[in-house]
Amino acid sequence: MLVVAGLLALTATATATAASGRLALQRLVVAEARNMGVAPGLALAVAHAESDFNPKVRSHKGARGIMQIMPRTAWEEYGIVPEQLWQPRINVRLGLHFLKRLLRRYHGRVDLALSYYNGGSAVGDLPRARIIPATYPYVRKVRKLRLNYRRMVRKGTYDE
Repeated sequence: MLVVAGLLALTATATATAASGRLALQRLVVAEARNMGVAPGLALAVAHAESDFNPKVRSHKGARGIMQIMPRTAWEEYGIVPEQLWQPRINVRLGLHFLKRLLRRYHGRVDLALSYYNGGSAVGDLPRARIIPATYPYVRKVRKLRLNYRRMVRKGTYDE
């Protein structure tokens, strides 16, 4: 019985630690988004869709971290070596900077920026830019998540 109680206590502690770690990462995303002039709800939605706030996740294509940055993009666009992508603050800053560039490029069209973020340059340039069909599910998911996160940000969920 004591062993079972001990295991339950360890599980509860691990769950609480994971939850507080997730909240800390969400707060990091919100702070960086505000500093960069990106809507926090959108930033949280992208981070959730990309990695579910897991700073250690690597995609099958090699994208890394919370914002799922490709090592080649990090190096060529920002001079960041791949190992630095495991650092949450660096990863989030790069991801949000890239997202902000896309939002500017597409004149605030979130759907086009998200499609490019997820699927690459096949979106094209304005005025002929189009959402990449393979990214429709991603764009829909982020837009839905954005509504929830926007509400949570307004309620002060991520304020310290």
